[in-house]
Amino acid sequence: MTRLLQIAVFVAFGLLWETASRTFADPFYVSSPLRVAQVLAADLQNAGFWRDLGITLRELLLGYLFGAAGGIATAVVFGRWPRIAQIFDPFLVALNSIPRIALAPLIVIWFGIDIASKVVLAATLVYFLTFFSALAGIQSVEPRLINIGRVMGASEWQIFRKIVLPGATSWIMTGLRTSLPFALIGVIVGEFMASAAGLGFRLNFYATSYNAAGTMAMLMVMMVVMMSLNTVMQSIEQHLLRWRPKSSYRFVNPS
Repeated sequence: MTRLLQIAVFVAFGLLWETASRTFADPFYVSSPLRVAQVLAADLQNAGFWRDLGITLRELLLGYLFGAAGGIATAVVFGRWPRIAQIFDPFLVALNSIPRIALAPLIVIWFGIDIASKVVLAATLVYFLTFFSALAGIQSVEPRLINIGRVMGASEWQIFRKIVLPGATSWIMTGLRTSLPFALIGVIVGEFMASAAGLGFRLNFYATSYNAAGTMAMLMVMMVVMMSLNTVMQSIEQHLLRWRPKSSYRFVNPS
């Protein structure tokens, strides 16, 4: 039933958009679903579109993996050795306060206009989101459980694997899911700054050509890509947290 309602909302939005473009709204600015579909149909038959999509996906996945791995690893180190966390915490906070948009030109200068600069830009966005979420999860693990593990003779590795990691998994997965769209943002910004290929390059081409239909079409493609990746992340999260009982909380209408 929920799926049918979602489809109905989507169809209703498309009909309203098409009606508006044919009546009071100027299609030059808002385009229309029909025009967007025509651009998408043409792009899907174009080998260049698939090449751009593949480049963006490769940059996205590499940036996401490097950033997530680095963020989780740093959080584990800081959680294991609090003294190191106290020393480096203000520096990480200061680095995180730098807007990545402002840092993008320097990253392009340092790493060039090829794939490396987009991967680094995406990784910097993913790193901090994953790091702070994972660190909060590690620090939220009940100390009594850790003490019980030590009393029972568990090694530090066993405590981390059997107590700390399962206790922090939900926090880590939240950080991974939250940072996923930011990886795409970093890649698109990098392709806007300096690129000759990718969805960001194609989007920039349509936008600077005042092609509203093409711009909307590329935004639609990016939304589909992100929704697909988010679905994969949800499946992974459900598998990793299958041991956790589902919440019985439901919103109650106060009336």
